[in-house]
Amino acid sequence: MATELPRPRTPARGTPARATALAAAMLLGACTMGPDFHRPDTTPPSSWAGAASAPADLPSKPVARAYDGRLWWSVFKDPVLDGLVDEAVRQNLDLQTAALRIEEARAQRGSAASQGLPSVSGSGIGGRQRASKNGLASALTGGASQQGSSSAGSSGSGAATAAPSPYSDLFDAGFDATWELDLWGKARRGVEAADANIVSAEQARGDAMVSLTAEVARTYLSLRGAQRQRAIVQSDIADEQQLLKLTHSRSDNGFASQADSVQQQAQLSASQAQLPPIDQNIDQAMNRLALLLALPPGALAERLGELPRNDVALPPEVPVGLPGDLLRRRPDILKSEADLHAATAKVGQAKAQLFPSITLGGTAGFQSIHADSLTDWASRFWVCGAEISIPIFEGGKLKAQIRTADAQMKEAALTWRSTVLSAYHDANNALVAYADEQRHASALARQLADARRSDALMRSRFKNGFVSMIEVLDAQRGVHQAEEQALQSNVAASTDLVALYKALGGDWNEDAAANVASNTP
Repeated sequence: MATELPRPRTPARGTPARATALAAAMLLGACTMGPDFHRPDTTPPSSWAGAASAPADLPSKPVARAYDGRLWWSVFKDPVLDGLVDEAVRQNLDLQTAALRIEEARAQRGSAASQGLPSVSGSGIGGRQRASKNGLASALTGGASQQGSSSAGSSGSGAATAAPSPYSDLFDAGFDATWELDLWGKARRGVEAADANIVSAEQARGDAMVSLTAEVARTYLSLRGAQRQRAIVQSDIADEQQLLKLTHSRSDNGFASQADSVQQQAQLSASQAQLPPIDQNIDQAMNRLALLLALPPGALAERLGELPRNDVALPPEVPVGLPGDLLRRRPDILKSEADLHAATAKVGQAKAQLFPSITLGGTAGFQSIHADSLTDWASRFWVCGAEISIPIFEGGKLKAQIRTADAQMKEAALTWRSTVLSAYHDANNALVAYADEQRHASALARQLADARRSDALMRSRFKNGFVSMIEVLDAQRGVHQAEEQALQSNVAASTDLVALYKALGGDWNEDAAANVASNTP
């Protein structure tokens, strides 16, 4: 873009040298406005309260060793889960969107960096024009012609002056250059903010990856729990059918009443009624996993329809590190820190607007009314100089922008503190939930073992005629309830471990991030 500087016919000698000296002096004296970024001071807890209060006899005990969350889902030793997580990281649409946001932030950084560099543009004009006969230029030239004719007539000698042609040509080729000196760091603060925005976008992708892997693991474990629950109900239905046959046989032989058969049939119907809701949970969990993997509904039905032989096993120990490690590991904390960095840099940008700006500019090229003489040395022209812009009265706009940027910086600092505090609470609550659920599962396992012994004893006594069918049904219902509770507690303990890994920062590494980027359209 050409500058608005006038084009003097005879520029003063030495102007380029003086402009260069002025630019050098300005650059040497340049400074950066606004505060420099420093991470806010915080004092993390010295230890995890949840880990300190956990019993020593837990099957899977949190320990204060260095946390290593790489491929944390592999602790469940389930190759199907490993494959699902790998596919989700490569195919999930939200992760691909987050990767594109990183590319967007990098492009914006390039735009911000260009603000501190010179701008050069070339231009060329070639054309023909016709002046209006009724315009100002025609009036001036017409008046001159008439005056010349009168003079010639009065002298009685000379031919009449011919009227100039309204047509003319114009040819122009050259380039314009401008450079706004970054005296107060406005462009440098802009680049600083853009760099922080790139980090924020990268950490946002990391946070999305942690959430994705945790959601895949949680949904998968819930699916396997529902499938095991269905297997338990089917086993109970088979037992109740056998017991119903036995009840019918005893009733036919006079050893049991008809009411016993009716009660057993009601118990069998109640167990069969549990299957449709369980099947619904299974289908919804499969579809949820398909959505996370960017697949259509039902795409995983055949793959996940068969229940694995082995139950989910918890690791004997879970290294959790120290609370202060979260500041360097959790993506949401690092993203919040980058947002604070960007907001701090924008304060400097706003303050730099208060000071004068100096723009160096120059235009050079060739200009002629004839195409064949455009490149002649005599057709050259150039102009260079400097423009200074001083804000005098803006109606309070610039100061309002500074106050806005300062408030946004303070808001970002509070957001960072809130994110850090929430991270401590999330991790500690996950530790407490994981430990308490294991205790709950151990108690329920003992309850299930007692209920099964009681059920076996009641069935034996019923066959020998020592107890009634009501007592057998009560023992049977006790086993069913204990099995349901034990299964739900085991699933809850597994998903609590997933929540613990997520709260500790999960796992998102550069290899996985590069894998996402390579699959992003």
